[in-house]
Amino acid sequence: MGESIVDIQHFLGDALRSSGYKDAESAVSEIIDNSIEAEAKNVFVILKDSVNDKTGRKNISEVGFLDDGMGMSDEILGKCLGLGVSTRRERKGIGRFGVGLPQASLYACPEVYVYSWQNGIENAKCVYLDINKIKSGEQKVIPDPKSTSVPERYKYYINLKINDEHFDFRKNGTLVVWKNCDKIQPKTSCALKSRLEFSVGQKFRYFIHDKKCSIKIFNDDNKDDITTVFPNDPLFLMEDNYALGNPDEPKKIFIKHNGVNLEPIFEPYTTKSGKIGEVDIPVKYYDKNGELKTSNVKVRYSVVKNKFYDQTAIENDPGRYEIGNYAKKLEGISVVRAGREIDFRKFDFYENVNEPQHRWWGCEIIFNPELDEIFGVSNNKQYVELKKTENNDLLDFEGLEPIWNTLSREISSTIKEMYKRNEEIRKSARTLPEERIPASTQTVNTVENSADDNGDTETSKIKKTKSMEQLEDEGKSALIDIGVKNPSKDEIYRFLNNSVNFAYKDLGKFGPAFDYSFSLGTELITINIAHKFYTSFLEKVAEDENSKTTFELFLASFVRAVDKTNPQQQEQNDKLISTWQTRLNEYIDELLNPSEN
Repeated sequence: MGESIVDIQHFLGDALRSSGYKDAESAVSEIIDNSIEAEAKNVFVILKDSVNDKTGRKNISEVGFLDDGMGMSDEILGKCLGLGVSTRRERKGIGRFGVGLPQASLYACPEVYVYSWQNGIENAKCVYLDINKIKSGEQKVIPDPKSTSVPERYKYYINLKINDEHFDFRKNGTLVVWKNCDKIQPKTSCALKSRLEFSVGQKFRYFIHDKKCSIKIFNDDNKDDITTVFPNDPLFLMEDNYALGNPDEPKKIFIKHNGVNLEPIFEPYTTKSGKIGEVDIPVKYYDKNGELKTSNVKVRYSVVKNKFYDQTAIENDPGRYEIGNYAKKLEGISVVRAGREIDFRKFDFYENVNEPQHRWWGCEIIFNPELDEIFGVSNNKQYVELKKTENNDLLDFEGLEPIWNTLSREISSTIKEMYKRNEEIRKSARTLPEERIPASTQTVNTVENSADDNGDTETSKIKKTKSMEQLEDEGKSALIDIGVKNPSKDEIYRFLNNSVNFAYKDLGKFGPAFDYSFSLGTELITINIAHKFYTSFLEKVAEDENSKTTFELFLASFVRAVDKTNPQQQEQNDKLISTWQTRLNEYIDELLNPSEN
């Protein structure tokens, strides 16, 4: 006799299909939870498209989940689709309440089939749940597990070699199949795969990072289309993270290790109290026997590295570039339970109205399952009840301090610290090592140092008339003015010895497009980042390092010509530059706002 189903024929059939999952990614994650709980080392998510008769377009019609976990006995398999039925009563892993498999499946589709085997796939048995049959009265119980071969299309994956990797699911495993999927968004496998790669990598980052479980996504219609899920760490600390940076190209993000010289773009934050990266907060709770106990909540912090954020790395707003756009996607506080992220929001620990700088720090709250009631974990692991508690609600907490209040004292103040730290970083600049001197400056240095026609130039006259001490003092002031904090003597000498230096500064909306100075015995060219020439055109050019270098060389050659001719014709040069700037403004105005004539 099969297990009884909760009475859903006339009432709960449709309700189960609105089971509180936020999206398809969350429902998929629930099935992966079960695989990890079953000690699976490998999980395949297999997407199948079919042509939609109404639209003529290909939509996802079926999703398969294959794992090499321990498999299920007949008893457990017979119960796995029942509501509230679970073999996981001990709160040691990521499972909870025993409603995940049926609820997540029915969120996505009206039919779910579960195949499981132990000691050989030839022993596979199957159970199913079909909402349409339940509503018609045809299915009233979950049938006893029946010996059944796995569907033909999934046999391809059971013993699979991918390059040097071998995946063997023949001994033990489980296959969950969602059939006739009708509520999955997005509807195409390509779009869903991209969303799953991001979300699943974030939720299960620790299992992937610690090599406890590998997750791959397949397109069944194109079996060469395989996506390996990388850890997607919102703290940007993992060295094997989905998104990494290259200090030589700080504006960019490199996905799935597709680049060289890559590293995490954040680092652990050291608090003012000297705690590096994380703190433990003791939290009191009552166990199931009513005994008062204590469990530690771990809070981790991270901040963007200087080399990816300061003025040396990115002259203007870093949020406009790839690195900023990606960091924006992961702005928030991550809540991790038993190694699995279950929520990601602000939780009222900070305000971010018109403050995009909050994307440049990370915070993670980690707790164990014994604190489920304290955190208000939902039965489908979609969220936690972590919110500010007013004084008149404190009686609801049986004498224990609400968890938000406990955490807020630590987290809110540290977020303010990190925010302030990042503000200071943005104001500062570093001196580049020799190999990091901009390519344009290196090029000009090489050419001018080998040239035999230096003659009398404006810069050479300055070097003859000013003492070294005076040049050092003025050079130090100039470096501070362009963002180098406390420049050393080596930094000052290098600056003064360059034939040309570039600075990107706000000279005012109505200031010149660029300015130059010879007063330090070196050519200092300043590009005005507030000018419409920069905001409308040059800023986009500057995103590409080669294009930026080319433009800087163009300016350098022009200013060098002025430097060489100034001793003979400074007045004419000044008139030429003034006329050029005026015409440039007029041309840009016409381009941006064409005359009606």
